Amino acid sequence: MRCAQFPKSFSLLGLVFLTLSSCATNQVDKMPASLTPPPDQKMILQAMGEGVQTYTCEKSGDDAYAWVASGPVADLYDGTGNALASLTQGPRWSTPEGSAITGVVVASAPALKEDEDIPWVLWKRGDATGKGILARVTSIRQIRTRGGLAPAKGCTAEKVGKITKATYAATYQFFAP
Repeated sequence: MRCAQFPKSFSLLGLVFLTLSSCATNQVDKMPASLTPPPDQKMILQAMGEGVQTYTCEKSGDDAYAWVASGPVADLYDGTGNALASLTQGPRWSTPEGSAITGVVVASAPALKEDEDIPWVLWKRGDATGKGILARVTSIRQIRTRGGLAPAKGCTAEKVGKITKATYAATYQFFAP
């Protein structure tokens, strides 16, 4: 695979991530079997995502509090830095031409650095709208994640309802029959 050049508008984190994910294959070699789409599906699109994972402080037990995931917000780019799609809570992927899909979790696996990075995930397509590229998609995979974990502490009774955001990057692969 050849390394792509990226525009100067990318953040340093995004540039480092995209360069690593474009040039490295060792993470794909360690792909958990549970994250493999059905055999009749082939990858039709790959995008590099950069955004934030949002967490809300909630009471999780009698005297326990935890940061609970509210969802991602990210922009997805092709290998040359062109905007392809956006990702919002749901999860919901949408493209500028009007196609959109939601995802239903099929499987999840720890990231290679699970104490630093959000998990890898395989979704099957839920609802779909529009007639663009996403209309054909039947599976979505999030791999090569960097960052995005909730804070390890700081959620207390005084902070219930407060929101925090953690930056992350990931590779998204879209599959269709």
